[in-house]
Amino acid sequence: MVSALAATSCGQLSHLPRLTAADLRFHPAQSSKIFASDGSLITTLHGAENRTVVPMRRIPRYLRDAVVAIEDRRFYQHGGVDVHAILRALIADVTSGRIEEGGSTITQQYVKNEIIAPNGRAPDTLQRKIDEAALAQQLELRLTKRQILHRYLNTIYFGEGAYGVQAAAKTYFGKGVGHLTLPEAAMIAGTIQSPSDYDPYVHPRRAKHRRNVVLRKMHQQGYIGAARARHARKAPLHLRRAPVSDRYPAPYFVDYVMRLIEYDPRFHFLGTGWKQRERRLYQGGLRIYTTVDLRDQAEAEQAVGSILRYPSDPHGALVSIDPNTGYIKAMVGGRDYFAKRSQDPYAKLNLATVAEPDLGPHGGPAPGSGRQAGSSFKPFALATAIEHGIPLSKTYKAEPCMDFQGVNAGGTWHVCNYEGEAFSHPITLLEATVMSVNVVYAQLILDLGAAAVVRTAREMGIRTHLLAVPSAVLGSNPVNALDMASAYGAFATDGVHHPPVAITKITTADGKVLYRDRSKARQVLPPPVAYLTTTALEQVVQRGTGVNAQIGRPEAGKTGTAEEWRDAWFVGYTPDLVTSVWVGYPQGEISMQPSCYGVSACRPTPIQVQGGSWPAQIWAAYMSRALAGTPPTPFRVPAGSFLTVVIDSRTGCLATDATPARAREKITVPVGSVPQQCAAPSPSPTPSPTASPAPTSAQGVRVPNVFGLPEQKARHMLEGAGFTVSETTRFSRSFPPGHVIAQSPAAASVAPRGSTVTITISTRKR
Repeated sequence: MVSALAATSCGQLSHLPRLTAADLRFHPAQSSKIFASDGSLITTLHGAENRTVVPMRRIPRYLRDAVVAIEDRRFYQHGGVDVHAILRALIADVTSGRIEEGGSTITQQYVKNEIIAPNGRAPDTLQRKIDEAALAQQLELRLTKRQILHRYLNTIYFGEGAYGVQAAAKTYFGKGVGHLTLPEAAMIAGTIQSPSDYDPYVHPRRAKHRRNVVLRKMHQQGYIGAARARHARKAPLHLRRAPVSDRYPAPYFVDYVMRLIEYDPRFHFLGTGWKQRERRLYQGGLRIYTTVDLRDQAEAEQAVGSILRYPSDPHGALVSIDPNTGYIKAMVGGRDYFAKRSQDPYAKLNLATVAEPDLGPHGGPAPGSGRQAGSSFKPFALATAIEHGIPLSKTYKAEPCMDFQGVNAGGTWHVCNYEGEAFSHPITLLEATVMSVNVVYAQLILDLGAAAVVRTAREMGIRTHLLAVPSAVLGSNPVNALDMASAYGAFATDGVHHPPVAITKITTADGKVLYRDRSKARQVLPPPVAYLTTTALEQVVQRGTGVNAQIGRPEAGKTGTAEEWRDAWFVGYTPDLVTSVWVGYPQGEISMQPSCYGVSACRPTPIQVQGGSWPAQIWAAYMSRALAGTPPTPFRVPAGSFLTVVIDSRTGCLATDATPARAREKITVPVGSVPQQCAAPSPSPTPSPTASPAPTSAQGVRVPNVFGLPEQKARHMLEGAGFTVSETTRFSRSFPPGHVIAQSPAAASVAPRGSTVTITISTRKR
């Protein structure tokens, strides 16, 4: 029989393979892990093989002994091939006419799985058995037994998608390999011979019987005593299947992190192309440490979901950043990242980062189109104006609509205020900011030049493509929530911009640091400019379009509503946190208003969605919870002297005893730039020839827009304009109790002084 075997093998022994340097390297594909700011695991990324390599010191001795006892009892005595076992197996092969797998040592199994056929099934041929034996003997001369066993235990398949002992321990018992008990270790060792036949979830009786075989062999070979073996055999399996779910926290943030690694030039060291980086991400055993705060993240998701609660509602995006570091604390990029495509075809589109540069193949932008910023872009023009020496007290015409000649390729630029709101007199730049008056900001950008305003926005952190056109001041350019939060952060930090940071560190599985964030902050605005801009944006929240964002601490921000209510924004900040919120539809610019009559792209919503409604409410809901444990602090006053004075908003001059209450306006100015006293304005100013005429006192007065304001503020504003106020209540889920959700006559309409304006106040009582 042996002579027949020798005759069969003689020709095949003449071309034995040689072990190469590459064969000796141990870099198996292993899972990468992404961690939150507190070090907790967010998710594990892996390809076909779910594996985490662990050092030998973390693998219990009895697990090593169990594997040796059941798979290769003479492992510590042979030189890679157990001669008696292999001869016995070869004789059986020749006798039966087929290849049997018995007789392979641990070394041979490692050679077969990781050297001969690392990415597939090894062929069942006699030549493969001979090659396997030859390479195993060579490997034993180059590596120690401990090294070979370590590699084997970290690469062998244990069933249920688990490669290596760490993944097996997690899969079957929900714990790390270092915490396995003796019975658990024996069960894992028993699955190696046939993972499907001894799968404890599918065949628990077989698995338990196989485990007891392992324990008996451990006793027979002297690894454990009889009493210990007997006690272990009586133990139940105690399986603990981890919940099978593809869900994990902060999925849109994880999406952003993965795109950074795959596409951003900062991570070129992980591969020259995005496909190489993707492979490294899923198979390279990376440890990725991030900035996300999972508590803040949960609050962000809750805030968006509490306002946009119905499937028919628009979608929302939110990005929250620590302005003092640039660390991204929370990111919501849509409704449900894990929704099936049939349920939501836009589920995987990250609405927080659309059109962000360097987040797509070949250096292109992230998927999706940026969304118009509306009036949330105005603070960039305001900061530019202050830097150019234009005071907040400067006055501008504020008719309902104004035409500007020779602007767009020599044509006419027609600009109207929100719902045609008009003022019977010029107003200050501060008041135009508080009430978001479009025609004033149109005049401002023409004074400054569109290029200067766009340059400020870029310097402050807007990375999407911006056109230097006059309409930029009204938010015609596309932006995203990430950039808006990042840019507004500079207002909160004395004009210092900290680039957004999502990844603080990347290491290998064994702790070698591959990347550490070294982002550098830049001074993008003079501190006094940032501070004065903030004083104006504080009043937006205190008494202007952003009153629904009030959270009872120093805060500043700006609303934004795109044309025909297609996009709605609120971007705001405190000294500790800056957050941007966008509301709209992912599939395109679709109007959000109760009636879609005469509007082609529209979906009916319970309210007319503007920056001061749902976005401001989401912002307030999130920020109040995210800052619950942070003491309120005022915005820091930069070096230099500033005064807060009261001016007449009709003239920009210091207020006098004759200034009516509704025209008295607090304004912060540098010492040396205090406005002068001057005469009161004429009660009936002459309209500009290029403007739509404002109503005269004989015609009546314009009804102020009090939509969204708290009841007392609305009453004060209307009474200050000379009206009597009556009120009704109506149940509303969309607004907090005590806010105006309708008014009659409508805002900007003309009514006799002394007539009654009826306001409808929201309530939760039916």
